Amino acid sequence: MYYLRKEPYEQIIPQIEKTDGTIIPERKYIIEDRAIYKHPQFSRFYRGGFVGIEGKYQGMKVYTCKTLKKIKELQKNTFDYCGEMFDIYDENGKVDIDEES
Repeated sequence: MYYLRKEPYEQIIPQIEKTDGTIIPERKYIIEDRAIYKHPQFSRFYRGGFVGIEGKYQGMKVYTCKTLKKIKELQKNTFDYCGEMFDIYDENGKVDIDEES
């Protein structure tokens, strides 16, 4: 079974100059571990905090599918929608796409 997940990473927020002349300095921000979830009653997909493959996020389960083709299609659609590229995982960990294709 394949699923989409994005591990936590660090992002830098650039310096902000306010209109009163003060400056908010550049700072680091950590983006939490995320996965793609599917609502059980609707055909909608959601991005949310990853709580494990068996865990639930606001009552939804991690979306899994059997074929690599379908999960790659969802990965592309998610990227087109929000600009966030999720990695493909299976029960053994991260999948190397070059091997599987």
